[in-house]
Amino acid sequence: MRDVKYGLNPVEFPPVEAHRASVQAYDQAGLDFLTYWDQHCLTIPRCLWTPDICPAAEMFHIDSWLEPWPLLTDAAIHTENIRIGLSASDVTRRPPSVLAQLALTLDHYSEGRFFLALGAGENKQSTPYGLARDKPFGRLEETLRLLKLWFNTDEPIDYDGTFWKVTNGGISTPAFTEGGPQLLVAGGPGKAMRFGAQLADGWVSYFPGSSAEEYVDEVQEFNRLAEEAGKDPESMTRLMLFAVVLGDTEEQVEEMLRNPIIRWDAAALVPGGHTWKKHGLVNPLGEDFAYVRDLLPMEWTREDAMKVIDQITPDMVRHFKFSGTPEQVATMIQPFIEAGANHVMLGDYGSLVTAGDMGSAVDGSRRLAECFDHLRRLNGQPTKLPAAAAG
Repeated sequence: MRDVKYGLNPVEFPPVEAHRASVQAYDQAGLDFLTYWDQHCLTIPRCLWTPDICPAAEMFHIDSWLEPWPLLTDAAIHTENIRIGLSASDVTRRPPSVLAQLALTLDHYSEGRFFLALGAGENKQSTPYGLARDKPFGRLEETLRLLKLWFNTDEPIDYDGTFWKVTNGGISTPAFTEGGPQLLVAGGPGKAMRFGAQLADGWVSYFPGSSAEEYVDEVQEFNRLAEEAGKDPESMTRLMLFAVVLGDTEEQVEEMLRNPIIRWDAAALVPGGHTWKKHGLVNPLGEDFAYVRDLLPMEWTREDAMKVIDQITPDMVRHFKFSGTPEQVATMIQPFIEAGANHVMLGDYGSLVTAGDMGSAVDGSRRLAECFDHLRRLNGQPTKLPAAAAG
């Protein structure tokens, strides 16, 4: 039996009561973890978020995103077993001392169930708001080093970095967890992977990005880097986030894949031009378009966005979002687990976006639970759904 953990992103739109109800339901259902996104805005241009394209626009504004740290605190208070984490935040909007104090506080509220994933950040979370995203990986490296120092002492520290110079600066909140809360690094293979292996406790990566075959090599490199730093790779987290579109029938899936919002996201939410090129395709957003660097959704007009969407077919979407029934999608994800992923997070907003009612959202949650149970069977783990619901 493989020890694989399964997680989701909870409701992060108003009202707060909806968030609380969702995390309590996931906790009671035995889900392993929740990941929160730290966003000012999402990937979808506001000009597309209208009822004629997306019925969900009648329910909520696409950018009415709640601040994750209070939500994490709310979840910590109102749940008992489920792990909760921020995956991921950046190192542009909050300095290391603030991140350290926040993380240590959540470590206490959650009684050791909190984890923090940091990345180099996205341009859309900084430039529109007057923040410079300069040398993000250098800032990320120094932030990770500072957090580990503050997590392991209540005494003041000195640190002479390129970006941060700390003199007799103490974050004396004692860690609830020995060594502080778990620290992960989010990003692709390269610096993010190396930082996750050597400066933190694990690595968060994302599909679409690497194939399962490529991920085999990446996990081997991650393990080598961890061992080089004197760590046991088997004790570390390798979390994969998967974009999925789940339906009960092929016809339902195909209908979702025709939705303009889903088609836009297939082009926008990719790490780089190589993601399209490996399929013999060119991203209509640009041959070398990279999500974290180039996406500024608030600058798009409806006319220009629709020109991009018109170039994307449902078959193209399938390359960038695992699409199908819960059982079919589970078989698509399983090779990544066999390659070394030990935490799996699924992101599926297809049913809510296309139908725009809470009944559809409930159906979407059921399909996600079914997908997790199919994965549990494939990995020799006990299932969580009642037999009737799983059938």
